[in-house]
Amino acid sequence: MLVINGLNEVQIEGLLKSKASFEVVGLRGNFMDGIKLVETKVEALGMKCRVKTDIKGSLIQGGALGAVFSVMSTPATLTLVTLTAAAGVGHALATYNPDYEIVKDYVNKKLKVIYKKQLK
Repeated sequence: MLVINGLNEVQIEGLLKSKASFEVVGLRGNFMDGIKLVETKVEALGMKCRVKTDIKGSLIQGGALGAVFSVMSTPATLTLVTLTAAAGVGHALATYNPDYEIVKDYVNKKLKVIYKKQLK
């Protein structure tokens, strides 16, 4: 997989046009900007994308949220979990059959941009 260091817009756009998969690294101070940039470029090319979180990042967030959930009452926690699950299902339906999947790696502050539609 190709690796891009930082937010090189020209290089990112070229890879998206050629329907390549790649990683964007070195986003320590620009992580959210990187997500927005890639998502905007994909959509500007008339393609759809789905943004997901890497499992490692989710586990770390879950550890932090676990302490919060232990303080909250059980009904409130179940309501929050149910709403989160419903939002996830809604997002998956809205981005059904995406051209690209953007995987956020919060731990390493990098993005994996994966082309999902294989040529037939």
